[in-house]
Amino acid sequence: MKRWYSSVAICLVALTWSAIAFANPANVVIETDAKAWSAAPSFLANVAETEPNNSLATAQFLGCGNILAPATIAVGAAPPDTDYVTFTANAGDLITVGTEANGTTGQVGDTRIRLFNNAGGVLASDDDAGPGLYSLIAGFVAPYTGTYYVGIAAFGSETGGYRAFLVCCPSTPPANDVCAGATPLPCGNLSLSGGTQCYTNNYTPLASGTGGCTGFTALGRDVVYRIDAGQADQLNVTYTSSGDGSIYIITDCNNPTTTCVAGADATLGGAPEVLSYVFPTAGTYYLVLDTFGTNSSGFWTLDGALQCVATPTRRATWGSIKSIYR
Repeated sequence: MKRWYSSVAICLVALTWSAIAFANPANVVIETDAKAWSAAPSFLANVAETEPNNSLATAQFLGCGNILAPATIAVGAAPPDTDYVTFTANAGDLITVGTEANGTTGQVGDTRIRLFNNAGGVLASDDDAGPGLYSLIAGFVAPYTGTYYVGIAAFGSETGGYRAFLVCCPSTPPANDVCAGATPLPCGNLSLSGGTQCYTNNYTPLASGTGGCTGFTALGRDVVYRIDAGQADQLNVTYTSSGDGSIYIITDCNNPTTTCVAGADATLGGAPEVLSYVFPTAGTYYLVLDTFGTNSSGFWTLDGALQCVATPTRRATWGSIKSIYR
């Protein structure tokens, strides 16, 4: 058995909030090695906090998809230190911003966050929606296209380190969120990368329990590629996700659990999954890049090759070759 299941409190120490910001907090899943599954997206970049940033006028630009780290609620500031960051979003984007520990010692422990519009008005605020006493504003719908601000402070007189993350997703998922818009996978060498934070959960190779073509369910956000395979074509790929990756091939997107022909989910978050499959018949297949945890996501890479067997339009014979020279 790869995993055992337990409903545990959302403040489980082993989990960081960026690891579960896109997950179902009622169904945290624990691995057999006593680590929580990781749904943590590998964000674009760590941006170190720079002072002064203690007002809207001096807010530090962070940008969607980045992490503010390292960052510190300073000692001795009067009034107490508040760190401000700014970013731009489009109307209708789903904004998620939260804080978490950036280490095991010297951390602030209890944060408060506020989301402001471009005029300084408070749009949303939170104190303890994250794990423990950390803060989270999740899925706030941006009311306009333009500049926004986030203020990050400690509760009371606490000081110390922390990190903050920011994600902005369009209201409509990308086309290859579902099979109807699946991206065609070309023959030849493959080196692809992306992220599933802004996708939705549409497919799983197994409805519940263990078994099926991967051994487990895959209830995370998924991205779909289409393979127009010829008989004896072969796919050999390595899929690595910052979440607990699951990769599988299906033939009917309306019935993924009964039409999964091959899959892999043998490792944990951040480790590679290897999938090799020879297509027995010509037809359309769908390659799904997924993650195990409920509503989880991650940044991923896919490397390998789709080896296509070329079918000659006319079989060459000695007679046909000689006829060319007559």
